[in-house]
Amino acid sequence: MVGKVGSALDQANQAKAIDGDARLQAAAKAEMCLLSTLDRAHRGEWKAWSEFAELHARASRDGDHALAWQATAGLMITGQHFRRFERFEEGLAELEPLRADSAGLDPTQELLVLNAFLLGLVLCRPLDPSIDACATRLQALIEQGLDVNLTLAAGRTLIYYVEPRNLRDPALRIHALIGPRMAEPEATPYRQARWLHMWRICAHYGRQPHLATQALAQMFALAREHGMRDVEYLAVLVEAQNALPHGDIPAARTAIERAEALIDSTQLGELLLLELEKTRLAFMRREVASALHHASRACRLCIEVQMPPAMRWPYAVNEAFAQLLGEDYEGGRATLQALSGSTPAGYAQEVDAMLEGIDAYLAVRDGLPDAEQRIAALWAGLRRRRSYDFFDHLPDFCARLCVLALERGIETDFVRSLISKCELAAPESAPPSWPWPLRIQAFGGFAVWRNGELLSAEGKAQRKPLALLQALVALGAFNEESAVEVARIVELLWPDLEAASPKSSFEMTLSRLRKWLGVEQALKLSNGRLSLNSRLVWCDADAFERNCTALQHTLRPHADATPLPAQLQQMNQLYRGRLFGNAVLEPWLVHARERHVLRFTRLVRDAGKHLETMQNWSEALSLYEASLEQDLLAESLHLALIRCLLALGREGEARRAIQRCEDVLGTGLDSACGLELRQLVSRLRTSGLSAG
Repeated sequence: MVGKVGSALDQANQAKAIDGDARLQAAAKAEMCLLSTLDRAHRGEWKAWSEFAELHARASRDGDHALAWQATAGLMITGQHFRRFERFEEGLAELEPLRADSAGLDPTQELLVLNAFLLGLVLCRPLDPSIDACATRLQALIEQGLDVNLTLAAGRTLIYYVEPRNLRDPALRIHALIGPRMAEPEATPYRQARWLHMWRICAHYGRQPHLATQALAQMFALAREHGMRDVEYLAVLVEAQNALPHGDIPAARTAIERAEALIDSTQLGELLLLELEKTRLAFMRREVASALHHASRACRLCIEVQMPPAMRWPYAVNEAFAQLLGEDYEGGRATLQALSGSTPAGYAQEVDAMLEGIDAYLAVRDGLPDAEQRIAALWAGLRRRRSYDFFDHLPDFCARLCVLALERGIETDFVRSLISKCELAAPESAPPSWPWPLRIQAFGGFAVWRNGELLSAEGKAQRKPLALLQALVALGAFNEESAVEVARIVELLWPDLEAASPKSSFEMTLSRLRKWLGVEQALKLSNGRLSLNSRLVWCDADAFERNCTALQHTLRPHADATPLPAQLQQMNQLYRGRLFGNAVLEPWLVHARERHVLRFTRLVRDAGKHLETMQNWSEALSLYEASLEQDLLAESLHLALIRCLLALGREGEARRAIQRCEDVLGTGLDSACGLELRQLVSRLRTSGLSAG
C-alpha cells in the first residue's frame, strides 16, 4: 500500500516537473517571441504591430501580465510611429498599474512599458496630473544605460512630452543623454532616424536652425544608406515644411511631388501627413478651395486612424486656417474654439493666442471701441511668451495683424523682430515702419538700405546696376503685375549696342545688381519680365503711388473724408523732393520725374481746393506750406498759398509770398498761373497794401 502511495506521489511530482518545464519552455518561447518582435519594431517593420497583437492575446490568455504589458507597450509605440492609434485607450487602461511604480518589472521592462504609458498620456490625456511624475521616472531610466534602442524610443517620447511645454533646458539634457548612444553598434538605423526626426522638430521650434538642419541631413543619410523608404518620406516632407514659410512654392511643390513618389498608399498615416503638407501648400498659393479640401480630408483621416482627440488639434487648426484664408473669420474662430480644453497646455496657449488674434482683427474690421485694447493685449501676451510661431502656416493673416500693431505703435520692437525672424512678406497695406529687408529712397535723391544699413554705391562697377535699379523704379516695376519687359529695359539702357550684345550685358548687370542688393528674391525675373519684389522691397515711389490712389478715392464726391488728414501727411512724408533729386537724367527718366511732380502738385491742389471749399483755410494753408517744402518750383502751389493767406486776412504774409514766388519762378508770368498771380497782386493793391 505504502509503495503504491509513493509511486503515485512520484508520478504527481514528475507531472508537476513536466508541467513546470513546459511553462518554462513556454515562457522562454514567449520571451524569444517578444525579443524577435521588438527587433522588428526597432527596424521599422510594420509587421511588428500584428505580432505584438498576437503576443498580447497569448500572454493575456496565459495570465502573464508582465508579457502582456510589454506587448501592449510595443503596440502603442509602433502604432504611434505608423499613425495607428486603435489600441491606445485600452492600452492606457491596461498599463494603469505602472502609474505609481514599476509593478514588479525589471528596469529594462519598465523602460519599455513606462515609455508607452507616458506616450499614451501625452497623446490621449495631456492634462493628466501624474504625467510629470511619469516623465521624471522615464528620464531616470534612460540615464541607466539600458537597451539602446528602447532608450532611443523613450528619449523620443520625452522630447514629445517637453516640446509643447517649451521646456528647452530639459530637451537639451535629454539630447545630451541620447547623443552619445547614437553611435553604439546595437542602435538600429530606424531608431536613430526616428530620434533625429523628433529632435529636429524640437530644434526647429527652439529656434536652433543649425541643429535642425544637421538632424535632417543625418535623417537623409540614414534613409539612403539603409534603404528606409518611410524615413526618407518623412525627411522629404520636412523639406516641404521648410520651404513654405519662406514662400518658396516651387521647392515645396517639388518636395511634395517627391513624397508622392515615395508614399505607401496602404499606410493611412502617411496619407495623413501628405494631406497636411498639401493643405499648407494651398495656404501659400492662396487656393481656398484646395486648402479646404485637403484640410477636411486630413481631418477625416484622423478619424479613420482613430487618432486621440488631443492629437487632432494641428489638423483642426489647419481647417480653421483654410476658413480664414477664405475670409470666413467667424467659421475659423468657431473651429478653433472647439479645441478648448482638449490640447496640451503649451499648445492651448497657442490656440488661445490665435483666437485673440481673430477677435482683434474682427474688432478692427467692425469698428469696435475696444479694438486697440484687443490688439495691445494680443501682442503683449505674444511678447511675454516670446512666441514666434503665431499663425506660422498662415503668414498673410499674421502679417495683417502685424500691420494693425505697427500702425498703432503697439509693441513695435517685438512685432518687427517677429516679422524678421519669421521672414514675413509685407502685405500691400504695410506701413513704412514694416522692417523690409530692402528700402529704396527715390524722392529727393537715391539711396538703398539693406536691413537698416546704407549700401555704398561708389565705384564705376556699380554705375550700370544702379541704372538698372533706377529704371525699375522709374518705370513703376514694383511687383510682378507691373513687371517690365526685358527688351524694353535693354532698349533704354543699351540703345547703341549690337543686337547680340545687349542680352549678355543685361544678364551681367542683373547679376551684379542681385549681388549688390544681397537679398534673395528681391528681383523677380519671369517670362522675360523683370520687377522688384514688393513683399521684400519698400520704395517710397511705390508707397507714394498707392497713397495717391487712396487720396484720389477720398477726394471723390460724397466720399468719406475722414482719412484725408492722415493721407495728406503721409504724402508729404513720402514725397521729399523730385525723383532722384538733382541728378542729371536721361530724357526718359526726366519724363518719369515730371510725371511724379505733376501728380504730386495736382493732388495737393485738389486736396487744397477740397479744404478751401469746406472753408478750412488754416488746414489748406498748412498743406500748401508743407508741400512747397518738398517742391519749391510748383507754381500752382505758390498761388494757392497766397490765396489762403488773403482769405485769412494775412496780407503782409501774402505780399512776402508773392515776392518769393516771383524770385523763385522769375518774372515771366504769362501763363494762366501768371494771370492769377497778377490778379492776386491787384487785390492787394485795391485793399491799400501796395507791394512797394
